[in-house]
Amino acid sequence: MDFQNILNSSFSVRTSILIGKYLPPGLGYRFSNRIASFLANKENLELSRNIRANQYVINGEKNTHHELVQISKDVLFHAGKAYYDFYHYIDKPEKLNLITPLSDSMKDFINLSNSNQGYLVVAPHMSNFDLVLSVVVNNGFVGKVLSYPNPGSGYQLQNEIRFSYGLELTPADKPNVNEEIIDYLKKGGIVATGVDRPLPGRKKRHYVNFFGRPSPLPLGYITTALAADVPIIVASAIMQADGKYDFLFSGPFTLKKYKNKLDDIKQNAEMILKHVEDFIRMAPKQWLMYYPVWPDLTLEDL
Repeated sequence: MDFQNILNSSFSVRTSILIGKYLPPGLGYRFSNRIASFLANKENLELSRNIRANQYVINGEKNTHHELVQISKDVLFHAGKAYYDFYHYIDKPEKLNLITPLSDSMKDFINLSNSNQGYLVVAPHMSNFDLVLSVVVNNGFVGKVLSYPNPGSGYQLQNEIRFSYGLELTPADKPNVNEEIIDYLKKGGIVATGVDRPLPGRKKRHYVNFFGRPSPLPLGYITTALAADVPIIVASAIMQADGKYDFLFSGPFTLKKYKNKLDDIKQNAEMILKHVEDFIRMAPKQWLMYYPVWPDLTLEDL
């Protein structure tokens, strides 16, 4: 089992839950910082190398190795804080408003979900999306979230927590899921999915430009939106300077028709990804992507 799988195991998730539930914030954040430093200093660890490579690209390919090691510590510390806050506050509704207050943007998004207009929402892995999503769900958001297919034990445990606060998850590998989601969108529903986790084994002709480099990112959301004839919204969580989390969304963006199916998919995807880039640039160290988004990038100097 590689280190990435260890982090995603039920043991690691259960340990994170215990830390979040029983350690006070000050101690929990210090513990997270130490773990972040430990992982970032393991420079040959695949997790650390992937973070450095991803951050190198989104920062304009100008960081030195030393800078990238420090940036990876910052990314991992933010991840640790987000996980701690999620497990610490998720079952404390009386305190949840202190760290994730219901903002005007959240209210607007909740209203959008009750408008009887279908939207496909795509989101990068930014900050504490789970915690923010729990707040909008608890305050009236109605919609489905496509979950990652064949989840490991840790992901399954996280999905159980998501179910517990009322989130409606639909596994991406569920039989006839495409037909179900398209029908739901046509009837005015909202469906959300991730947009930035690379797909291994993708053919180069299906790569799309992301931050100026070709990447094997998912494209199924484009074909789904086109089939349902619904606009796409780009959404993101973000931690503000005061340590509180908020929710941002843009759009809706209407997709265009081109001369052939491949252009329909790739050119629309690259249009949407430009807006995903905008959100990531707002807080690059809050982009919690641990997989190699640009697998062709040479890593010797990172």
